[in-house]
Amino acid sequence: MADLTFDAVVCGGGNKALMLAMYLAKYGGMSVGIFERRHEIGGGLATEETSAPGFRGNTHANIMLPWYYSPLYRDFPEFWEFGGQIDQYPVSDGAVFLNNKTCLTIYSEKEDPTQERTAREMARFSKKDAETWLKFWKLWQEDDFQRVTLDPLLNPPDWQIQPEFFNRQLAVYPKLLEAGINPDSLVLSASPKRIVKEYFESPEVQYCFLRFVVSACTNVNDVQLGTTAIGMAMTTPTIGYARGGTHQIAHACHQILVQNGVKFYTHAEVVKAIIENGVCTGVQLLDGSQIRARKIVVSAGLSAWQLVELMGRDAIGEQLARRIDNLSTSNIGNLMWYSFALHEAPRYDAAAFNPDINKCEWLGLAYDANPDHVATECYYANMGKMPPLEHYNPVVWCHSLADPAYAPPGKHVAQCEMQGPRASDLSEKEWLKLKTQFAEDLIGIWGKHAKNMTWENVIGVDTNSPYDNLRLKNLAPHGNFAGIDRTLWQSMGNRPTPELSSHRTPVKNLYCTGGFWPIGGNASTEAAYNCYKSIAKDMDLGKPWEEKGKEEPDSLVHYTRWAIKKMRESFKPPA
Repeated sequence: MADLTFDAVVCGGGNKALMLAMYLAKYGGMSVGIFERRHEIGGGLATEETSAPGFRGNTHANIMLPWYYSPLYRDFPEFWEFGGQIDQYPVSDGAVFLNNKTCLTIYSEKEDPTQERTAREMARFSKKDAETWLKFWKLWQEDDFQRVTLDPLLNPPDWQIQPEFFNRQLAVYPKLLEAGINPDSLVLSASPKRIVKEYFESPEVQYCFLRFVVSACTNVNDVQLGTTAIGMAMTTPTIGYARGGTHQIAHACHQILVQNGVKFYTHAEVVKAIIENGVCTGVQLLDGSQIRARKIVVSAGLSAWQLVELMGRDAIGEQLARRIDNLSTSNIGNLMWYSFALHEAPRYDAAAFNPDINKCEWLGLAYDANPDHVATECYYANMGKMPPLEHYNPVVWCHSLADPAYAPPGKHVAQCEMQGPRASDLSEKEWLKLKTQFAEDLIGIWGKHAKNMTWENVIGVDTNSPYDNLRLKNLAPHGNFAGIDRTLWQSMGNRPTPELSSHRTPVKNLYCTGGFWPIGGNASTEAAYNCYKSIAKDMDLGKPWEEKGKEEPDSLVHYTRWAIKKMRESFKPPA
């Protein structure tokens, strides 16, 4: 490749890179070049025909929440129309219990904005839990609570120490007490498993909430992460997906970037940052080309380990390099992520208890409602092992039920998620054996809940695993979907380390972001948006959040609700 020059050089072409480049080009007024090692851009925003021709499955990111793109909906009004569209099933979360053929359905915010239908289903197991749920949901809907919820998601950690953030938290405290949530020393130090038992008495309710905590790459046994469980519980009615496939989000970003003059280069692996007199002035590619940066270089989507390689240990500093060496990946996020092309959608026996369970997005398959099954799965995951079959807790979904674009007419595509070992825990031979065995085990368990889920119903299967994730170099060498664990010492302002969490590096004009940064590996805009906020502050660039009518946090609350309203207006439930 010929040597090139841009104002901003972005290393990596994943979702964080694309969304950051959108801000750098439009609001920073920069010329931007994106350099991606693989054959296409998008990273985890990927949808492929993997299980069979015509059957489309998301190979990485899957869950979409209403707040994920609230800054983009505000700052790039064309984003929705260009394909940045999300939607929700009638039932967003739930579980089926084999031992008694019952189920719990948590209806989506789109379907059940007051959550009264969900409360009625909870009341079948516990009237007290139904009452608690409605109190929590009322609190969740209040502007004050939404502001406090979005503050740590869409602001760099070093911004969150400002008085206005604390004052907003202080204003919510009496409302927490009124809703029955007292954040005392026990609540603040307990594990998610302990907290769901603190506030809910029904094992069915406890199970559903804990299973979603695991989907947020959090170990339910980790102490001092209990308040996470409350937030995850309130998130369950907001679970959604990308219309047409997760890669549609990347397409929407691409259209906006092209219109803003951003240039893309694939098969262009960045191997070294060019640092002159303590300032990053560009990068070197694998083929020897040098790409010059007039203003900034951003490691966007590279892992923290790749950042060390990019900078060199001398430049990043030995103490910080050692902290990155010791990042943990063995906890939660090493996923068996299979896709099945099907003749028929699953028909669950528990539909006799509530037929709406057949329209659930994030559905847990459980032997019984004991939440200890989820805790046991986490224990085994932490040891790099599959749990015994009686402690399997797979989650399954079938997007073609809600969006026909995912499968050929009359057919369906279903996917699953469950914790597995790290890629580095097994040899290639062991992985090939496990991948086949897990498919057999999963169909065996699935068929007990839905009698039509036999191999005769399966047209094809894609066995995606942590081992297969190594195709994405930023997930090597362990294949963790989130890159690294979301333990207390690797969350929020500690992610990946306190020194890097606000997206600056020890080298001037070199910034960093991606799934290793707050809040973690997902498909949202937060790591890109927060990185831009840090850059804009340092370089006095355009700040859309300060424009009239866009002031935060109110505008973020507004556009989070706008996304839900847009779903209702745009997408009617299928017949």
